[in-house]
Amino acid sequence: MRLLLGFFALVTLVKQVSAQQVYLSDWRTISSTREIRDVDADGEGSVWAATSGGVLRVWLQSNALATYDNVSGLRTLECTAIYCDKQAGATFVGQRDGSLDVYSSQQQRWVNVSDIERATQYPKRAIRDFAQRGDTIAIATDFGVVLMNARTRLFIETIDRIGTFPEKAPVRAAEFIGNELWILLNGSILSAPLSVPTLRLPTVWNMRGAQQGLPDSTEPVLFLASNSRAVVVATARNVFRWNGTRFERTQVTERDINGLSVEDDGSIVVSTASDITTNGTPITLNNALPKGLLGHKVVSSATLGSTIVTFSQDLGIGWIRNGQWSTNAGINSPNSNQFTDISIDTKGWIWAATHTDGGYGGQGVSYFDGITWRSLNTGTEPLLQTNGCYRVSSLADGSTWIGTWGRGALKAVHSDTGLTIRSLNAGNSTLRGIPADSNYILVSEVALDRYGRTIVLNEQSTDRLFSVNDAQGEWVFRRNCSNTRENLFRSLAVDANGTVWCGSPDSRGLIGYNDKNTASTDDDVCNKIMSSNSQLQDNVVTSLAVDQNGALWIGTAKGLSVISSPWNLSNTAIPFVRRVSAMSTTYINDVFVDALNYKWIATNNGVFVLDESGIDVLATITTATSPLLDNNVRSIAVDPATGLAYFGTLKGCSVARTSSMRPLAGFDVRCFPQPFRSGSDAQLVIDGLAPDTEVRIMSSNGIMVSAIIARGRQALWDGRDVGGNHVPPGIYVASVSSASTGTSAVIKIAVTR
Repeated sequence: MRLLLGFFALVTLVKQVSAQQVYLSDWRTISSTREIRDVDADGEGSVWAATSGGVLRVWLQSNALATYDNVSGLRTLECTAIYCDKQAGATFVGQRDGSLDVYSSQQQRWVNVSDIERATQYPKRAIRDFAQRGDTIAIATDFGVVLMNARTRLFIETIDRIGTFPEKAPVRAAEFIGNELWILLNGSILSAPLSVPTLRLPTVWNMRGAQQGLPDSTEPVLFLASNSRAVVVATARNVFRWNGTRFERTQVTERDINGLSVEDDGSIVVSTASDITTNGTPITLNNALPKGLLGHKVVSSATLGSTIVTFSQDLGIGWIRNGQWSTNAGINSPNSNQFTDISIDTKGWIWAATHTDGGYGGQGVSYFDGITWRSLNTGTEPLLQTNGCYRVSSLADGSTWIGTWGRGALKAVHSDTGLTIRSLNAGNSTLRGIPADSNYILVSEVALDRYGRTIVLNEQSTDRLFSVNDAQGEWVFRRNCSNTRENLFRSLAVDANGTVWCGSPDSRGLIGYNDKNTASTDDDVCNKIMSSNSQLQDNVVTSLAVDQNGALWIGTAKGLSVISSPWNLSNTAIPFVRRVSAMSTTYINDVFVDALNYKWIATNNGVFVLDESGIDVLATITTATSPLLDNNVRSIAVDPATGLAYFGTLKGCSVARTSSMRPLAGFDVRCFPQPFRSGSDAQLVIDGLAPDTEVRIMSSNGIMVSAIIARGRQALWDGRDVGGNHVPPGIYVASVSSASTGTSAVIKIAVTR
C-alpha cells in the first residue's frame, strides 16, 4: 500500500511540475538608431541624440557610446526632440506619443513625465522642441506649447490657441529670445512678450511675416534657430536673419536646406544633403563629409566648446572639430524599425524584412551575423531592384530567400567570403508577374519539401500558384486546382507528406496541393478548404506552420485552427479542421512552432504561447506585462540553439531569453545560478539536457522534493517542493535521465536564502 501511495505521489508530482509556464528573461530591444532627429550636448563632454529607435550618447573625446531604449529607462523608442539642461545635469527626451523622459546625471536614472502623453484631448501629442529660460522650459508639441518648471517637473500652462491660427495647431520649434518666446507654427513665425500674465490669450501673439520681410504663405518657414540673441529662420532654400525690426535675406542655397543653427558668435550654419556652410561659405575640412547628409545642429558646452554635429543615414552621428569631420563607428543597428517578417538561418543569423504587406516604406532586408547589423538594399546590392522586401525565409539547406514586392526573389547563400546572392525572376525561373504586368513578380514565402525541392509561392501570378525548383536546378510550376486565375496566396507551409499548403489574405481560404514529386499531373492531389466546407475560423488566412507531430496550424483573421491529420487530404475530401478555442476571434499575424513544439502566436493584442496541443495558454506577453515594444506583433522567431525569442513589430524588435532550445545529443549538465537563493532567484536553470529528460531533485538524505519532465535542453525549478513551499537551505542533487538515449547524469545544487 505504501509503495502504491508513493507511485501516485510521484505521478502527481511529475504532472504538477511539468505543467510549468513559459519563462522569459533578459529582455532587450533591437531598434534602428540611424535616423537622428535631434541632438544636444551636456556639461560632461557628451552629445545626446534622439533617434527613431531610442537615445544615443556619444563621448566625443573617447568615442565611447551608450544606448538607451525601453528596457534601459525610456518609455517608448520614437524620440523626436532632446535638450540638455547643463546647470541641472538633466537631459530631456520628447517622444512621438507625448512621453517625456528625463535623465539625471547625478542619480544616473530615468524618470518619466506622462502628463502630455495622457492628454488624450489632443489626438496628436508629439514633442518637437525644447527651449529654456531660467527654471521654465517651453515644450513645442503637435498641439501647441506647454510651459513646465524644469526643477519640479510641474506644468505651468498649456497654450493650445495661438494668434489667429486654429486651436491645437502644431508648433515645430520654440526659442526664448530676450524677453520674448518665439515659435514656428504652421510655417509661420510668431512671438509673444513674457511680461504678459498668460500666453494663453491669442491676442498676445505677434505674427512675423511678409510685412517683416519674410515670403508669403506660398513659401513657408521650415526652420527657426537662435543663440538666445540672434534669430534666423529658413524656408526651403532661403535664409533670413532678424535685425530687430525685420528679416533680411542672407543666403540662397542650390539644394533644399535640412538643418539651420546659430553659433555662439552669431555665425549662421546651414546644411543641405551635400554640404555645410558658415555664413554662406562652405566649411573647409581636411576630409570629406559623408554623402546624403540628413541635417546638422550646433551644440555648445564648456567642455566641448561649439561643435557642429551632423546626421547621416549610414554613419549616424558625426562631428566637425578643428577642421576634421569624425564619426562614431560604434553605432550598430538595423536600418529600419520595421520587423515585418523574421527568420533565423542555419548559422544563427537573424534576418528581417522591412516592407509591410502591400504597403510602403520598405528599406530592404536587415541581417545580423552575431556581431554586426548589415543591410541588403538597392544601395548595397545591385541585384535587388526594390527595397520592398516583405518576406524572408531561411531554409534547412542554409539558404535564405528574400521575397520582394514586384521584383521577384533573391537567394542568399553563405560562402567563404560572406554571402553569394542570386536573383530569381521570369528570365531564369518559372516565376511570373501579375496579370497587368508580366515582369511585376511578387514572391512571398519559400519552403523546402520532403524531397529537397524548393517551393516558391508566386503571389498574384497570372496563371500559377507556386513554382518548384529541384536539386538539379530545374523549374516547374503548379496551378491552382480550384481556379487557375485565383492566385492571391501569401502564406506557405509544406507538411511531412509533401503537401504544399497556401493561405490567402484575401478571403480565398486554404489550398492544399501534393504533386507526388512526379512530372505528371494525373496523380496530383489538390483541394480547397474554406469556412463554408470546414471549421476553418475565417477565409482570411494570415499564417501557416507545421509542428513536430505533422499538424498544420492555421492563423486567420478570426482566430486559430489546426489540421491534426493533413495527410487525409484528397481530391474529393478534406481533413478535419479543429478550431482552437483559446485563440477564438483573435486576429493572428504569425504562428511559430518552437523546439519544444510550443506554439507562439503573434496577434494585434500581444503574444500567446500555447502548449503542444494548443489547449493551454502557457504565457501571455503584452506591453503591460513585459518590455514588449508594441502589442501589434507582426512576426515571431525562436532560435532553437539559444532559446532567444524575437518579437517583430513596426516599432522595432523585442528579444527575450526562453528555455525553448533543442536538446543535446547527450548530457552536459550544469545549473545556474549557483548557489540558488530560494525565494529570491526566480528560477534555477538546469541546462545541457538530452531529449525527453526526467529531472528528479532530491535532498541530501535521498528524499525527492520535486520532479520535472523536460522536452528540450533546459528545465526550470522554482525552488519549491510538491507542497509549494520553498525548500530549506542545503545541498540537493538533480538526477537526470533520458528515455530517448538511455543515459543519465547527476549534478549538485546549493540552495541558500
